[in-house]
Amino acid sequence: MAGVMRIRGIYRATSHLPVWEVIQQAGIWEKMGIELVDFQFVDSSAVAERLLLSGEIDFISGNHISPYTQFYKGQPIRHLTSPGNSVHDVCVTRERIGSLSDLRGVRVGDTAQISADGGYAHNRGNHILYLMREGVQPSDVTWVELADKNGEEFARNQLAAMKDGRIDATFVTGSAADYEAAGFHLSTPARLPMINGPTITCSSETLRRRPGLAEKLVEAQVLGIHYAHAHEAETNRILADLSGRQGWARPVTAERITRMPRKPYPEMEAVANAYELACLQHPETRSVSPLALWDMHYLRELDDTGYIDRLYAA
Repeated sequence: MAGVMRIRGIYRATSHLPVWEVIQQAGIWEKMGIELVDFQFVDSSAVAERLLLSGEIDFISGNHISPYTQFYKGQPIRHLTSPGNSVHDVCVTRERIGSLSDLRGVRVGDTAQISADGGYAHNRGNHILYLMREGVQPSDVTWVELADKNGEEFARNQLAAMKDGRIDATFVTGSAADYEAAGFHLSTPARLPMINGPTITCSSETLRRRPGLAEKLVEAQVLGIHYAHAHEAETNRILADLSGRQGWARPVTAERITRMPRKPYPEMEAVANAYELACLQHPETRSVSPLALWDMHYLRELDDTGYIDRLYAA
């Protein structure tokens, strides 16, 4: 197809898929003059970055922690958008607690902190920050590792470990209804600012080699978020089909996308917390500015034209 930019991408979690599915099914890629010829799941941050830096792919949906250390090592990684700036996990406990500070001395079920491929477990890092915010240091609890990474195996092991008494507490992402039904206590910590979700991550070298790619990726994501606002029923139909193909027990809806910022800038505190996780794993990363990876000028140029405001005014 003449004039069409053919691109390849990967996504780091299935939770990123809703906005990309809407972009695909609503014809937004076509509108941008893009053909997404390959979009695969990659479980390893190290593999994802190798593919990105070698030029085998054009962008990653995700990779939030390790790029700081990669940048420290001289790798030309850039983040272009941040549609996810917080996490809202639920703390499940055997005994009722007043706050997370009551978790001192208990056994907390979680993933490994460093996975077998050397990647930092983002969810485990979030939970460490939840505790540190309440004055609880990571060494103040006993971590019981239930799986190498977050996923279906970990979710099964979490519930089983609570039921058989191997752990006293755990953090759950998403619905905790099964735990409530089993008689455990639920508490919801305050929102934790954190970079997560379908962040557009690119290589500076690829962006120089492919003029216009960054602008197209950023505008496509802005349009995907807007589409969910403007076409809720059609978005729900698209996502119901996606949920069926993915085998998700609870189908996602347009709300998964409409809660993203209309202008997907990162929040400063979310950047600071993601950076802190990178530094906890590799302290030498502190010599890098937490803002060094963030290239917002593509989104800012689009924003300055009034384009995004006009989308919602219409």
